[in-house]
Amino acid sequence: MRRTAVLLAISLMAAAGLSGCTKKAAESEVLKVGNMGTSIKAAMVVLAHEMGYYEEEGLKVEFEQINNLNDGLTAIGTDKMDVLPMGIIPTVTFASQGGDYVVFGGTIAEGGEVVVSDELKDKVKSLEDLEGLTIACVRPETSHMIAESLMRDQGLDVDTATKFVEVDGFQSVIEAVQKKTADAGFVNSGFGLIARQQGLTKAFAIGDVMPGAVCCRQTTSQKVIDEKRDALVKFQTANLRAYLLCQEDPETAVKKLMDFSGQDREYVEYCLYDGAMKITMDPAKNKVKSFYEVMKDNGDIPEDSKWDADKNVDVTIYKDALDGLMKRYPDSEILKELDAAYQENNF
Repeated sequence: MRRTAVLLAISLMAAAGLSGCTKKAAESEVLKVGNMGTSIKAAMVVLAHEMGYYEEEGLKVEFEQINNLNDGLTAIGTDKMDVLPMGIIPTVTFASQGGDYVVFGGTIAEGGEVVVSDELKDKVKSLEDLEGLTIACVRPETSHMIAESLMRDQGLDVDTATKFVEVDGFQSVIEAVQKKTADAGFVNSGFGLIARQQGLTKAFAIGDVMPGAVCCRQTTSQKVIDEKRDALVKFQTANLRAYLLCQEDPETAVKKLMDFSGQDREYVEYCLYDGAMKITMDPAKNKVKSFYEVMKDNGDIPEDSKWDADKNVDVTIYKDALDGLMKRYPDSEILKELDAAYQENNF
């Protein structure tokens, strides 16, 4: 009886220990991810969530509502959130000031468009055509910052002849062009579609002058990577599965995002397939490094910058997810293309 009691006590202790380990493991597989209301800017994150891919990968993703990107980064910095799947300018800014922020994946490349009135649609087709114009833009926003840097590199006058006018939002950009207080304007996200619906014309996209131009990235912290790296790999795996769905079954992808966002089909299809915004999960370290130089050239980076691309960009999480998925689907041409792009974008 005594031996039986001892064995029973040991069994109970082992069970309790196992239960504790299981509970700890389960807790480590939870990621808190930022989003703004029913926005689908981080479309693959939303789609992976709505399709149940996170759960299938053994991960629980909880959406945390944020008001803006700065709030999202602050939440990461104070251990209240794990992933911000949008933005790049605040991430680079905060990291250059010494903050613990790491880009580990992508969301959107390119994204920006120049819109004009019908009167100028035949006169504005390239960066050179912007010289000497008044251009409405939102600060901060990637496409006009990249355009300004490219114009300067080409020897175009962006400091005196060309006038960048900062307004409080993309709808204000549209209105400025409509009212002719600006000759052209830079818009991003779904506002390219809205501009067209309100009578403006797309002159060109930032991708026409810088293919693959960096836009929204996925940001976390090194602390989260150290503590939850496996969860982040599962996160990217699910996002890549959503990307495959987006390419192979557009109808399901569009319908799921319509239901989540409350937006109509035209808007969702524009966000996914118009071409101004290119969906990507690749961290694209080379592009991030180039954008840092753009911000530096434009005077947006402090002189005592702490930015270190090797520290502030992690390409291994995405690669592990991509490699794992390629083992599942070895014949996928889409995944092979993503792997080739990874080699180009990160080395």
